[in-house]
Amino acid sequence: MDRKRLHFNFIGRSKIWFTISALVILAGVIGYFIQGGFNFGIDFLGGTLVEIEFDQDTESSVIREVLEAEGYGSSIIQQTASNKYIVRIKAEEIGKPTNAKGKDDILDALDEKIGINHELLQDRTVAPGFGSLLIRNALVAMAISLAGILIYVWIRFEFRFGAIAIVTLAHDVLITLGVYAIMSREINTSTIAAILTIIGYSLNDTIVVFDRIRENTHQSRSMSYSEVVNNSINMTLTRSINTSITTLLPVIILLILGTTALKDFALALAIGIISGTYSSIFFASPMLVAWNNRFSKYKK
Repeated sequence: MDRKRLHFNFIGRSKIWFTISALVILAGVIGYFIQGGFNFGIDFLGGTLVEIEFDQDTESSVIREVLEAEGYGSSIIQQTASNKYIVRIKAEEIGKPTNAKGKDDILDALDEKIGINHELLQDRTVAPGFGSLLIRNALVAMAISLAGILIYVWIRFEFRFGAIAIVTLAHDVLITLGVYAIMSREINTSTIAAILTIIGYSLNDTIVVFDRIRENTHQSRSMSYSEVVNNSINMTLTRSINTSITTLLPVIILLILGTTALKDFALALAIGIISGTYSSIFFASPMLVAWNNRFSKYKK
């Protein structure tokens, strides 16, 4: 396709793109409060998680009755297949540093009432105090990443590019967390790893557009800055879409065929790839034009 025909007025419709982003983020905030906060996994809250394969197809209600009879009625049950379930016991249910006794009680009761395969598909126990350490380390890792990104983009381009890149990354992370809040999906270490991956992916996509903007700014002095930015987006549009599609395809396969842990990782990646592609085209560049219009020294 002739590149000259690919000319969409992205900047002229920037208010639409900003409104879409604001509405999606607002929906996530509303979902957060409706769901009563994020659904943190045992990696953050502590407890025991086991994935059990039953000898026959069973219903979650039957499993719930067995758990309630053993005194673990508030345990979380998640179905992964017709005869496979994840059972998560909260640390406070037993009042001990680990849930080893609770796990044994549950497995014995489920085996007696329903029948299970004793080779557990997943078996993890996390001490309650480990979660706060994990959260702190995750926040520190993200803060260091964002600070490094700001410094890198500031040196390579200008401060305004770095500041907008950080805002764009925050946009993508908020959308990802918002979708998790709406869906009440579990947030665990895989989710944090995926978010850090999203930050790198989204930044790379944004930098490609910024680099073309900088190049065209020096070559097209007769054009307005809005026109330069709009042309730059159109020039990189095919590359951005093709990269996103080729990256998204294996992630979708992981979502369909992967294990539970891989699906958690792939879901965050899928949301981040879509959001990152959107933000690099419809959010970051219009924000750059808005920045220029706001400060007089850039208007020329």
